[in-house]
Amino acid sequence: MTSTRPFGLFLSLVLIAICTPGDAFAQANQQRGATFGGIAGAIAGGLIGDHNDEAGAGAAIGGVVGAVAGGILGNAADKEAALEQQRAAYYQAQQQQYAAQQQAAVQQSAVTLQDVVSMSRSGLSDQVIINQVRQRGYLGKLVVADIIALHQQGVSENVITALQTVGPPRAPAPVTAARPTPTVVEQRIYRPAPIIIEQHTLPHYPLPHYRHGRRPMYYYRHH
Repeated sequence: MTSTRPFGLFLSLVLIAICTPGDAFAQANQQRGATFGGIAGAIAGGLIGDHNDEAGAGAAIGGVVGAVAGGILGNAADKEAALEQQRAAYYQAQQQQYAAQQQAAVQQSAVTLQDVVSMSRSGLSDQVIINQVRQRGYLGKLVVADIIALHQQGVSENVITALQTVGPPRAPAPVTAARPTPTVVEQRIYRPAPIIIEQHTLPHYPLPHYRHGRRPMYYYRHH
């Protein structure tokens, strides 16, 4: 006759032990894997043990084995999630560094007022100077003192007008670096085979009966 009370008692104890966090810093996937693995293992072990009148022991063994296996799988998932976060942070840092480098390069390539004065004094035409200003841009905004100083140093009004209308230099289109593909790690988990306990009832053979004057006769009762 199978008793369900020991099975329920052992199953409850196993579930309480598994669901109680043993470490405050336990990872979520590891804890979740241990919990669900322990529940599944306890149920499976209890059913197998119940077939052999060992429901409590089966639930305990199955719960422990399931918790260990689930914890290992959950730990691997936690490591993969942490590695993915590191990849994302590295990718974002690369993008920010690239943008800062591009911005610095653009600012260094912008035309300065000294460049305009030097080109004007060298005898370059207004069209050449204006083209250079439009291609490289100009940082800042001309004030009255700048306009007077440029005019006094021989810069034409057309070039001064180009400096007033041109905008800041345009940064090139950002080049998006390809995100590294996640590394797939295959981890094999070997689970021990369930322990099956079989009980066999051996037949009982009675003692031989002797009759007077005759050879002993043996009677056997078959079950």
